[in-house]
Amino acid sequence: MITLTGFMFLLTSALLGFLYSPHLDTAPPRWVHLAHGILLFLYQTFDAVDGKQARRTNSSSPLGELFDHGCDALACAFESLAFGSTAMCGNATFWFWVISAVPFYFATWEHYFTNTLVLPIVNGPTEGLMLIYVCHIVTFFTGAEWWAQDFRKSVPLLNWVPLVPEISLYGIVLFLMIAFAVIPTIGSNTHNVYKVVEARKGSMVLALAMVRSRFVVVLHKTFLHVTFHPSSFLPALPFRSTHGWNSRVVLSISFRYNEKSTTSANYWNWFCVWLSCGKASSNT
Repeated sequence: MITLTGFMFLLTSALLGFLYSPHLDTAPPRWVHLAHGILLFLYQTFDAVDGKQARRTNSSSPLGELFDHGCDALACAFESLAFGSTAMCGNATFWFWVISAVPFYFATWEHYFTNTLVLPIVNGPTEGLMLIYVCHIVTFFTGAEWWAQDFRKSVPLLNWVPLVPEISLYGIVLFLMIAFAVIPTIGSNTHNVYKVVEARKGSMVLALAMVRSRFVVVLHKTFLHVTFHPSSFLPALPFRSTHGWNSRVVLSISFRYNEKSTTSANYWNWFCVWLSCGKASSNT
């Protein structure tokens, strides 16, 4: 119940952004940004305590863990919509979804091999979310246009930066997140998996093939969708994120029962592929 309540906070945030800025390229009322920040803080708080509460009451279970991580996977899409509303990102919201979904998937991939999920001292679920809801709250005072204009205009102290074409502030933020958060995280995940595979005398090529087969295909399809059908991309985004939930469920089931696939996992896999690919494409 705690997990579901926390997830509903984030769903409400995404719906507010979508309601007041349907294409995420116009400024919503400023109170919406404040609501985004508060709702994200509540989601983070509930997400942090649900596991502790389950262990304290001796009610934890593999199914509860799957549900928790499934909500987290969908949260990547819903918070992307909320931040896209705050920063007036438009279709560039796709890339914010990518930089949230990719580390989540690689962390799941690492967990499959190592049976551990060790977060670094500075990590996305803690400091990352804190930074995002601070951005929402700051936007309550500055307005969403602050993110969409040239970064030198938004931050006058950077007027001295030469030889850089006009680029929005959210574009700079996107670049910094990729360079200093996403790439190092993926590198760490890959290194940890490599150590386990090497110890087991396995094949790193086969380990990497899991990433290609389960995630990259849908990521590529989504990229084509946003490129050639941009007007229908934003309504389809939550369906795309379903693949993240699907991947987490299938990998977790495989790990829990020490099988590469199960009948129930296969049914779930096909159902979620239909949601993430077929259903979204029907909006075009």
